This record gives sequence, structure tokens and C-alpha cells, in this order.
Amino acid sequence: MPSVIQLVIAHGGWTLAAIGLLSLVAMAVAIERAFRLLPLRRRFQAKRQAFIEVWLHSGITAAAAQVGPVQAGDAMTRVLSAGLAARPRGPEAVRIVALDAAQREVPEFERGLTLLLVAAQVAPLLGLLGTVIGLIEAFQVAAHAATVTPSILADGLYKALGTTVAGLWVAIPAFIAYGLLANLAGRLADQLEHAATDLPVLLHSPPAPAPVQARP
Repeated sequence: MPSVIQLVIAHGGWTLAAIGLLSLVAMAVAIERAFRLLPLRRRFQAKRQAFIEVWLHSGITAAAAQVGPVQAGDAMTRVLSAGLAARPRGPEAVRIVALDAAQREVPEFERGLTLLLVAAQVAPLLGLLGTVIGLIEAFQVAAHAATVTPSILADGLYKALGTTVAGLWVAIPAFIAYGLLANLAGRLADQLEHAATDLPVLLHSPPAPAPVQARP
């Protein structure tokens, strides 16, 4: 007895091919975004912590040199560098410039996520289209048959139900991937914004004095 997957593939028709192509696009986007975004949370945290430690021990000049130029490094580097470059204009300018740099990084985090959302919405519609086509074919065959039997209707009904199943197979994982990756992108944006808003306070607070070791 053929499995459900075999029946869907055998009777899906061209709508199944469209759903399959959509699933490949969604899978490629999800893998690429996960590969790009997942390591960034720890990287951002480590970059910010390193900046604070250098500032506490060696001063703001050494911390600025440790961060590097605006064009270098990752998004956290660009946000910190943009804020540091605005130091001569005061703390408010530091905050505004750093926040602006953080907001410019958000589209890069969200790049491709729209395709996942489109896949999650279009795949069931393609399945519904295949359902309608399958029912039309089933009733067309029945209309020209002298005697209507289940076997006559089977091929059209397989196509009708199989494309619906295939559309849901694609839509559910795509929507889950979109939700997880959108949440991750939002967390990364929050990290950058927190770094941007904390930077003026950090720059205009004196570093803690190094502990004096008692002489023997």
C-alpha cells in the first residue's frame, strides 16, 4: 500500500511542483538566516563586555582604539564606533548617533524573513488551488462516465487532498521558522539599542579606580 507521501507526489500535479519550489526557497532562507544570526548574540555581548573592561582599566581612548573604525567589524562595533565618533558633540549626540546606527542594522537582521512569511501564507493557497483543480478533474471524469465508481474519482480526489497536505507541510515549518528568526532578530536589535542608550552614561561616568595593592 503506497504511503501518504508517495500518493501526494504521484498525484500532486504542477501545483505540487510549485509548493516544492516554495519549500526549497523557504528552507534556504531559514538555514542562511539561522547560520548568520545565531552566533551574533554571544558575539555582541562579548564585544560590548570587552569594550567596558578596556574602558574601566585603560580609559576611553584605549576603549575607542579597541573598538576600531565605524566601517570595521560587526554591527555592535559599528554602533559603538558611531557613538564614540560623536563624543565631541556631547552625550545627547552620542545617544542619537548610536541609536541611528543601531536602527540601520535592523534591516540586515530581518533580511529574507519576509520570504518565510510569504511561503507560510502562499503554500496553503497553492494547496487550496490544487484542491479545487483536483475536484474539477474528478467531477469532469465522473460527468463522462456511464457509471460513477470510487476508482473513477480517486485520481482527482488524491490530487485535491494531496496538494492541501503538501501546502500545510510547507506552511507550518515556514511559519515556525519565521517566528523564531523574527524573535532572534528582535533580540539582536534590542542588544544594539541597549548598547547605544548606555553608551552616553558610560562615557560620562568616571571609570572605577584600580585597587591599590597594600605594600608588604
